[in-house]
Amino acid sequence: MNMFDIDVLPQDPLEALGELSRAGSELEALLRDRVAAARRQGATWDEIGERLGMSRQAAWEYYTRDVRRILDKAAADGEDLTEEEALRLATEEVAEIRRRRQRSWS
Repeated sequence: MNMFDIDVLPQDPLEALGELSRAGSELEALLRDRVAAARRQGATWDEIGERLGMSRQAAWEYYTRDVRRILDKAAADGEDLTEEEALRLATEEVAEIRRRRQRSWS
């Protein structure tokens, strides 16, 4: 699937760079959304990493860095997470642990 046709980019290289940068930002947002959706549907970090052409660890680190930054900041500031934030994070982690256990028993 080709998403870009070089013939439709602006002729001016700087303008083309601007267009590609905007498209890259949109693509990053779409990737994050689809990774989150895949996780909600039970996809493992192994599966996600494989589809993205990276290791499980690299996928986890890249796509959870925002969550880890929130946790680190909250801890450093002595703040508590909201109940909703804590529940979402805990649910995601428990689901991953259960998936790992199920795979090891299979």
